[in-house]
Amino acid sequence: MEKIIEMKKRNFLLPATLALFYLATHLLGLLKLPVFADESIYIRWAQLITDDWKQYLFFPLNDGKTPLFIWTLVPFQQFFAYPLLTARLVSVVVGLVQVFVIGLIIKNLGGRSKTQWLGMLWTTILPFWYFAHRIALMDGMLTLWISLFVLGVIKITQQRKITLNWIFFSGVFLGLGLWTKLPTLFAVPIVFVWPLRQKEVRLKFYFHAVIPQIIAICIGMFLFATLRITPSFGQLFHRGNDFTYPIADVLLHGKWMTTLGNIPTYLTFFVAYLTPAILILSFAGLFSRQFRRTTVCLLLSAALFCFPIVLFGKVVYPRYLFPASIFFTSAAALAFQGWYDRYFSARTNQNIQSKFIVGLILALLLAQTVVSSLQFMTFAATDPNSLPLVAADREQYLEEWSSGHGILETVAFIQQQAQNHSIAVATEGRFGTLPDGLLLYFHHQDVHNIYIEGTGEYAPVKDIPDFFTQRAKSFQQSILVVNSHRMGITLPKQNLLAEYCRPDHAPCLQIWDITSLVKK
Repeated sequence: MEKIIEMKKRNFLLPATLALFYLATHLLGLLKLPVFADESIYIRWAQLITDDWKQYLFFPLNDGKTPLFIWTLVPFQQFFAYPLLTARLVSVVVGLVQVFVIGLIIKNLGGRSKTQWLGMLWTTILPFWYFAHRIALMDGMLTLWISLFVLGVIKITQQRKITLNWIFFSGVFLGLGLWTKLPTLFAVPIVFVWPLRQKEVRLKFYFHAVIPQIIAICIGMFLFATLRITPSFGQLFHRGNDFTYPIADVLLHGKWMTTLGNIPTYLTFFVAYLTPAILILSFAGLFSRQFRRTTVCLLLSAALFCFPIVLFGKVVYPRYLFPASIFFTSAAALAFQGWYDRYFSARTNQNIQSKFIVGLILALLLAQTVVSSLQFMTFAATDPNSLPLVAADREQYLEEWSSGHGILETVAFIQQQAQNHSIAVATEGRFGTLPDGLLLYFHHQDVHNIYIEGTGEYAPVKDIPDFFTQRAKSFQQSILVVNSHRMGITLPKQNLLAEYCRPDHAPCLQIWDITSLVKK
């Protein structure tokens, strides 16, 4: 009886300790990184749904986005007055669930308890995972649904008798993934990989394993197809050419030579964010007798997911490839177990010299993941401007128009001015960091003497549109919020009221007084 009680305590204390560690590390400095462009869009959509759900419930489809993540933000907006905090808390919660799902995947692939905890710890601290679970973007939730779909695929493949439970659940997870983000489709081909994990792959067994998964895929596609109930469904695929090349250009006109030539760059994303040690361990699993087949399936799954993004991608940011972290993290944990067992299990006959060398290598690899991760986490919680991001991410999160540097200061400036007189605010662009980054902070606030409107003008902003000037005439002051490298209107220097600059001498967010332009 005492052993049972002790086991129950251990089974509770370990998950609780990991959960507390996860929350402590992920909540610390959660708002240090300014709002990112896509975050501001998603939060603003959630606010519009809160105000008028009948009109805006499926509004994200007009921008080529499925709505589940946005819907998840809606109830959270009621809990706290600070919109960016509530949105990022959604990702934190998603990440906490993700940690334990990775443990389940590793368990079902033959990982022992300690191996599961190692994989779960890596999912907590590795930069790719850590960053994705602290920012209000769809990719964290997308990866969770793909992880659960992968778990279902593994379960179905391992079953000798077909059971409906995991077929149904796998289909639902796939459908929820598609309701979150369309690249979930890139995970579908893995169902043809995992039957190969068995030692003897006979054609009869292969079909026995694949057919139930095809049924699960059909369930997922049916759930996705229910989005057709909204007239906006047709808009879902209209923005594809903004991010991908047409199939004909890639396959028939040789664009593949350019896209595939970017593979070395994409590999640096994983080196930087999963650490070199995780990648080394992932591929070391190929030489592990215990997990060789499993590692092949995991690496093939990662490659199959990434391949269409790499082949057709016009613009590929690291977060697009992030779901492949499921496979690399699991492979690394299993490889660690495989090599440890080979040299340090009770049945091994390895000599002391071999044990010392392998033990030292494993210890160094573990240390590298921890040191690199802690450095990244420290910067994220205290000084995001110093984060060791790859060039593509540094540009979008810290240096370009998509960065929210100066947004909070501009909000404070507008609020201060509004205490004394009415103010009309024109912004660069139509949506995104501007004006959504400002509007989200004024939701459910007293704005009777504040008017904020995007001009629709991007690089450069050459004039103020009539629709803004006509309404702004009734306000006492008019200002323009614009990025310094996109300002195309010549104004006296004294009209520059404030300037908030980004790191590394990047463009500044500027506030210009344009009252004279509006009143003339």
